[in-house]
Amino acid sequence: MTPWKLLLDEFPRDGATNMALDEALFRDAEEGRETRPVLRLYGWSPPCLSLGYHQDPALAADAQFCQRNAIHIVRRPTGGLAVLHDDEVTYAVAAPLDQGPFRGLDLGGTYSAIAAALVEGLRSLGLPALLSRRQARAAPTSTAPCFQVPTADEVLVEGRKVVGSAQRRGRRAFLQHGAVPLSVDYALLLGATGRPGADPAPYRAAFAGLKDFLPGLTRQALRAALLEGFRLRLAASFEN
Repeated sequence: MTPWKLLLDEFPRDGATNMALDEALFRDAEEGRETRPVLRLYGWSPPCLSLGYHQDPALAADAQFCQRNAIHIVRRPTGGLAVLHDDEVTYAVAAPLDQGPFRGLDLGGTYSAIAAALVEGLRSLGLPALLSRRQARAAPTSTAPCFQVPTADEVLVEGRKVVGSAQRRGRRAFLQHGAVPLSVDYALLLGATGRPGADPAPYRAAFAGLKDFLPGLTRQALRAALLEGFRLRLAASFEN
């Protein structure tokens, strides 16, 4: 078993605070102040549209729509595309690359290892989760929402994407965080990303919240399942 530091946020936080906390976890790992892998599970309040580090906010978000609908906009320290965070559990992993379960792994290797843990956790809920290795990737300036764009090592349930993740790598450590939605408000997502009134059907076909498959799923049950996945696939032994 590998000792991990576990951070469970009991109350949701605003987007700027969440991203600052994830950035701090990465810095602690990168600068050697924390040598254990760290897993943080958290939520958001109010809803927040997070943009990838390289995205242009003027193209990726509708600031006026977000303001009218009390949606914060924040830039992530990681790459990837726009994600609307609301009814979900978000995970963040910050870990060194020179020791522990991610020692010597490249970006694809760390991404795959975490994706396998997420799949294991969702399967513990009885969901038929699969890891699909697609090849298509979007340019970081793409204005499409994250969950709409196929990437490598996607977590799928019945062919629909159910986790959106992004990673940042330093010289000694990495940060990966991602959204695991319980439900998705497609109209709100389309409006926040500048597509008000667009047909949501293609988006529903591409990605889903887990309540589409398990209507009674709670945030607490999902968090417990994710912890189980990390225990089983990454031999994580959690401590404060």
